[in-house]
Amino acid sequence: MDPISAFATAQAAVAGIKAAINLYKDVKGTAKDIHSIAHEVTFHLGSFFEAKEAVVKASNERSLNPIKRLSVDSEAMENVMRVRQLQQYETELRELIIYQCPYPGLWDDFQLERKKVRDQRAEEEAKQRRLEARARKLKQEFKEKVVLYGVITGSVLFVISVVSYMFYLIAEYARS
Repeated sequence: MDPISAFATAQAAVAGIKAAINLYKDVKGTAKDIHSIAHEVTFHLGSFFEAKEAVVKASNERSLNPIKRLSVDSEAMENVMRVRQLQQYETELRELIIYQCPYPGLWDDFQLERKKVRDQRAEEEAKQRRLEARARKLKQEFKEKVVLYGVITGSVLFVISVVSYMFYLIAEYARS
């Protein structure tokens, strides 16, 4: 997903969260189904954070493969403004959830769970990198052994050929 689309998704998610919380405030007194509103807030929060990660990832990818059309200053300013806007959105969301959401402690629970998930993913990625490094090492060792055994086999065959030829020459010399 390109950064502009991801940023638009983040903006839409923030608007959806604000609308759901306003709806909650409106229906709070009428005892309507708060569960559906909470589900909507959760959905939009998920959309926001997915879009935020997509913007960060796309910005990192763009810095690795810069588009030739943008100047360095323009691209840098766009990246900084997107990140700042996303930080502002996250601050607004945090305040909305802390002060206006029907579930006390939701933001703190979310922060703890986010840290836990990030740590798990980082551990899984580190494990995957170790496995890939080990596989590369084993592959390299295998290639080295194939070359070594190939050289040894070739050398042995060469020596056998030379010795056989020498015996052939000795036998021919003895006959004559």
